[in-house]
Amino acid sequence: MALRYFGEDVEFFSLMSTSQQQIDGVEEKGAHYLLEVDNPLVVPIGKKIRFLMTSDDVIHSWWVPAFAVKKDTIPGFINEAWTKIDEPGVYRGQCAELCGKAHGFMPIVVQAMAQDDYDVWLTGKKEEMALAKAEAAKALDATLSIEELLTTGEAVYASRCAVCHQANGQGLPGAFPAIAGAEVATTGPVDIHISKIVDGVAGTAMQSFANQLTDKEIAAVITYQRNAWGNNTGDVVQASDINSYKTQEAEPSSKEL
Repeated sequence: MALRYFGEDVEFFSLMSTSQQQIDGVEEKGAHYLLEVDNPLVVPIGKKIRFLMTSDDVIHSWWVPAFAVKKDTIPGFINEAWTKIDEPGVYRGQCAELCGKAHGFMPIVVQAMAQDDYDVWLTGKKEEMALAKAEAAKALDATLSIEELLTTGEAVYASRCAVCHQANGQGLPGAFPAIAGAEVATTGPVDIHISKIVDGVAGTAMQSFANQLTDKEIAAVITYQRNAWGNNTGDVVQASDINSYKTQEAEPSSKEL
């Protein structure tokens, strides 16, 4: 879930943080199994809070029972809801629309704070985002070894890709294509592989990760996919390659000129 605080220059993603090991039954399930995220929505108490909601893929439904809010998010439309929270605390919800295979893995976590605490959080978040932007810019000039890229790429794959394409890269027949042995990750051009992760694939469940992952993370996960499960291409993709692709994509075509 993408979160944007209008007028504050704060924007980030909130993703389920329950581990794949818990989902697979390898580890004991936590107290908030499937209802925990890495970056909760943080809001102040005692104020009327307005939510604007949309979707970039299919219809979802933003549902937090404690707020009495259940609102559909529809591609191409912006829906509106509001609430006022009286007590600080953590409030949990989830997508309430049958939106696809990952429907059960879309929790919502809202952390409500006193105004002073919220102001401190907001300042810290702005500083965190500024630092992340600086680090992303620095990464464009770095040349990482294939070992470094594979380590980062494996972690990114486990957290973002494995739920659909499976930990072994075999996918789910009829639902999600395999990456192991697939042309896109073996003999296919690297730019095609980049495009599928940066832009997504229209008409499928493959979403765009352009704004969800840094250029370094995208480069690392592509390097990993092209060298895991026997693919063994030896290809190495750097953050600068991802940035070059995005820059080229953003330039107007000769037809537009």
